[in-house]
Amino acid sequence: MGKRSSRSRRREPIRRPIPPARLSASADRVTDLTGQHLVDGWPVSEQVRVRLAGSADMAAVRRLTALAGVHLEDQVVDGVDAGDGGAALRAGLDGGPDTFMRHMAERFAGPQGMDPRRLLPPVTLVLVAEHDQHGVIGAVLAYPPNGVIQQLVEHQRRAGASGQQLFQLVMAGVMWMVRIKAIAVDESMRGRGIGSALLYRCQQVYAHCGYRVVYGQMADTSALERFYRSHGFDVLPRDSGFDPWVVLGVHAEIRPDPGERTFVRHQKAGANRRPGRVPAPRRSNTQFDPGTLALHDDHLPALLTQGSGEFLAIQFLPMLWIKMAEGQRANACIDACAQLRHAYQQFGIHAEIMPVGVVIHHPDGSRTQYATDEPRWHGETTLVGHTILLLPEHDKLVDPTIEQVPEIRALRQGPVIGRLAEQNRHALHDGRTSFAVQRADLLIEYQPVQPEHRDRLLRGPLLARNDAQYRRAAVNLAAMALRAFRDAGAADRIRQSTAFPRLTALLDAIGDAPIDVDEATSDVLIHLPGGPVRLDQVPTPAAEAGPPAKSTQSPTGRTTSQQ
Repeated sequence: MGKRSSRSRRREPIRRPIPPARLSASADRVTDLTGQHLVDGWPVSEQVRVRLAGSADMAAVRRLTALAGVHLEDQVVDGVDAGDGGAALRAGLDGGPDTFMRHMAERFAGPQGMDPRRLLPPVTLVLVAEHDQHGVIGAVLAYPPNGVIQQLVEHQRRAGASGQQLFQLVMAGVMWMVRIKAIAVDESMRGRGIGSALLYRCQQVYAHCGYRVVYGQMADTSALERFYRSHGFDVLPRDSGFDPWVVLGVHAEIRPDPGERTFVRHQKAGANRRPGRVPAPRRSNTQFDPGTLALHDDHLPALLTQGSGEFLAIQFLPMLWIKMAEGQRANACIDACAQLRHAYQQFGIHAEIMPVGVVIHHPDGSRTQYATDEPRWHGETTLVGHTILLLPEHDKLVDPTIEQVPEIRALRQGPVIGRLAEQNRHALHDGRTSFAVQRADLLIEYQPVQPEHRDRLLRGPLLARNDAQYRRAAVNLAAMALRAFRDAGAADRIRQSTAFPRLTALLDAIGDAPIDVDEATSDVLIHLPGGPVRLDQVPTPAAEAGPPAKSTQSPTGRTTSQQ
């Protein structure tokens, strides 16, 4: 995966790098890094400057890339000829990563949003080194790895990924990862730091626009290894690859052609990172503030007025639970999952509690672990770890309390509800692989927990002792959700879906019956012609959701979990 079709090895002409002090200057402190500087060029010496290539340069670029054993694709030439080559990068140099992202968002919009012919030209960079007397004497060519992205898209499509997941995969690949395809200098001009200047400016442009990974492949020579290491790259062992999971959110291995070596640089990665590997996550201070539960005010009304039947059935319950528990401490994952499991059961939706580790991947390549992948009980009432819900019949993952993580809470996007295909669900359940969800520029990694840890957690005394209370609270929660569906006119949208027969049967059985809270018991009661009943006592043609609960508990009974 990610191999170049040509078997030719690149011959790197550089012999003497430019001074390390110059190479180490960060993009955000450089005053000559603008779109106009990219076009006009940066001086390397009195006679040589590095600049963006134009149409008139492409014949020379084709000749130079051939020296590196690389064929210059017509798509690259067409983009330069049309004035589209590097357009998003130029915008990013002037306005920063946000401007770059807005420019690319326009490309992703519309029916051709995933067409590489539309996406690649504005993020393709062709730089040339121009000599006052000899013309173009060097070039570097870089762009996102379209072949790798397309292979992963096809693999994920076969695995059952949704259209939105495929879209996010393409977007991450195009906007966060770039491959240096070729770098070459005329033989008569080698040894003057020209190749180093080309590589330096190439890295600088992509880093300024927010790219996280820069990589390429090279012939297995000690000279090339020294060259790329001097520019901050890790050079991997022969025939070895790296996993782009930290950028793309899916596991793979990008390998070089046989006999060649991969060089890779994670932008702004920590100095203690091992070559070719994602840096180990730092652990969050155990005293981090999980904050309080808060539903952002526009979420529930928007879902009720605009959500489809599936969205209402799956997403409304966790949002309503947060609303009911608003103001309480957010480290309540076990309570949320235990109650929501029973609430989903009232709707005829099977749900399973799943302990997971939680790691947050940051834009600079660093990671923070907020929940261990070896959860345990501290005493009988405190969980050290994190839990989510799996809805296997609907291929969904639900994390109602993810906003206890400070970085995620700051985004104000509510609980995580993502698609989890059957293959990935089994792998996560069996402790074999992680699952990732994108949130703005953060990546949430749900790490698998080994079966022995999972079983130990699920057999904990808290769950067994409080199960009746959890169920009672869940029945009340589900009843309030039904009242909201009916009163907001959303019931018809649910009836249009055939995936939730029990939920539809409940709506039909309740009809216009009054629903209120009994002050004496805190139960939510439905006043049917035969008298007031709880939701789990409503007769329906569908299969029953389980035996009635036997104890009383408010809708938001909770215990403490510790991450």
